[in-house]
Amino acid sequence: MRLFVAAAALLPLITAAHAEDLNFDVRSGRTESKEMYIYTDNCVSSGQFRTKILKEPDHGKLVVRRETFIAVEPPCQGRKFVGTKFYYTSAKGFRGTDHLSVSLGYAVDTSEMRYSYTTYDVTLNVR
Repeated sequence: MRLFVAAAALLPLITAAHAEDLNFDVRSGRTESKEMYIYTDNCVSSGQFRTKILKEPDHGKLVVRRETFIAVEPPCQGRKFVGTKFYYTSAKGFRGTDHLSVSLGYAVDTSEMRYSYTTYDVTLNVR
């Protein structure tokens, strides 16, 4: 499977809320996916994102799941992280542009249940 949401795969530090525009090419009729997880400076998992789907895609289906991943890049290579995985599948035969928007919450202080959110407005070029 190809990657579809490539931002924030590894965030070494928690960041303030903001918005990002992302643009990706995906193949028609195939399920494309991307794992997203964050870790702290000492390679400790920050856990699953709080995910809010703000806009579903018009020409496909978005599925969000909690999953466990193994980091493939230093400095945390080989460590397991709990994160969120996004799956997008275009409608059968659809070719063109699709859009979706998600907001991901990063834990800032779990004892007080405080989160910082980043919104991702994603454009998918379905070919």
